Amino acid sequence: MSGLQYYQYDVLVIGGVQAALAAAISAKEEGASVALVTKGKAGLGGSSVISDSVHSAIFSPGDSPDQFLQDIVEGSRHLSDERLARVLAEECTDRVNELESKFGISLEREKVIITPGHSFPRRVYAGTGLGRNITKSMRNYAMDLGIYFHEQSAVVDLINDHNQIKGALIQRGKGFHIFHSPAVILATGGFGGLYQSSDNPRDVSGEGIGMAWRHGAILVDMEFVQFYPYRLQQPANIDVMTRIFGKGAYLLNEKHERFMGKYPKKDLETRDILSYAMFKENKVLIDFSKVGEEVLKHDSPYLYRLYLKGHQGEWIMSPVQHYCMGGVQTDEWGRTNIPGLYACGEVTGGLHGANRLGGGSLTESLVFGRRTGKMAVQENSMGNISDIFDYGINELINDSSTIDEAEAIKKVKEIMWKKVGIERSSQSLQEAADDLNQIALNLENESSFQALQLRDKVRSAWASAFAAASRKESRGAHKLQDFKEEKKEWEGKNRIQKTSIQYTPGASKAEMP
Repeated sequence: MSGLQYYQYDVLVIGGVQAALAAAISAKEEGASVALVTKGKAGLGGSSVISDSVHSAIFSPGDSPDQFLQDIVEGSRHLSDERLARVLAEECTDRVNELESKFGISLEREKVIITPGHSFPRRVYAGTGLGRNITKSMRNYAMDLGIYFHEQSAVVDLINDHNQIKGALIQRGKGFHIFHSPAVILATGGFGGLYQSSDNPRDVSGEGIGMAWRHGAILVDMEFVQFYPYRLQQPANIDVMTRIFGKGAYLLNEKHERFMGKYPKKDLETRDILSYAMFKENKVLIDFSKVGEEVLKHDSPYLYRLYLKGHQGEWIMSPVQHYCMGGVQTDEWGRTNIPGLYACGEVTGGLHGANRLGGGSLTESLVFGRRTGKMAVQENSMGNISDIFDYGINELINDSSTIDEAEAIKKVKEIMWKKVGIERSSQSLQEAADDLNQIALNLENESSFQALQLRDKVRSAWASAFAAASRKESRGAHKLQDFKEEKKEWEGKNRIQKTSIQYTPGASKAEMP
């Protein structure tokens, strides 16, 4: 295998933002040698960086882990895996407080409930409201610990030796590298970048999910995709922070009616309800004229900066794809059904069920990142590097691709937005699953690493459409035109392994197959 470079580590983390950093730090603190491989710069790109830094913790009088667990389960429309939800509810406060005590990040805690679905104030965010400030501090901490960063590097494939993951093939520039490790942690994010309209970075493109699936990992809850309602489309494309809707901002339809007024929580309904209500309107406007300038500056800084430019026209809002509830199935320690393969963060599924509460994603990254890194070290020791690389790597890296990746991704994005979007039908979902399956099958005719990476992205989109086409009800973020009611018999999980799908009733007591 001339031209290949080899590395050996106790733990290999693939990903570069909050979940990946939390896992890498945890593994390093357990005494392991740890490498972190990421497409861009660790802590400086990805969904966590552009977030408004919101986490959830228990600090209000009368609140408790049991109450938080109940809120998670109800918000998930009773599809949350309670093992995972209980861990989050019980460990969130310690992990969030560590942002201040361990990473030196100044935190603010809400005094009144402004996050939909929560029974008590739980919102905690960096004083600046910028996720970048959290991930940058975690990056610096990881570097000081001695974690090895391999940046501007993309995963091509996992090394699978008789159904045990022992490392990964990594591409950097025109070179390829073998990373041997008995524990590989996927923290590559969801597949939001495969939607035509999304607030995710473009490189959040699902290849981690598709790659894990290709190696036999079980996927769960792939039909549930969250759409974010608070997205400004005109005069610019930015997220509007939720906080201002508890302080005088509200939504109007084209008749200037407050159409959310008939809902119990008005403009602060959960994201699934609000996104669907907005989707049914021809045009949605935001009125923030009653929000004071200082409040606007503090609570929604991007909107404030836009406001200062003096826009005189309409302020038009529209939901966009925001978060993927589905992904690789894990237990409460980040273990998948494949030995040596672990996962944490948005690449995983099961915790949030049919809908995620605000503040849950970043909190999940801290809680399960730490657990996954810890378990990856405790269960594994460095094995023998010999004789595990003869699986066609040379053929893979020496073949050049003839595919037009940009055109293929454009097609996938159109399919996902039009047929697997906010409002779906059984027919549109089946058409999407068939179309995406055919794209993936066509890519199998090419042996290049470019085709393999693209196929993994397409397969994550296919799995979402495939799971959604089989669920004959509307629940949470999954809204079907032809099955508009929630049905008790569908209170369970869809799991995908290879090309088969299995439905299991009783989601809250789901066990790893």
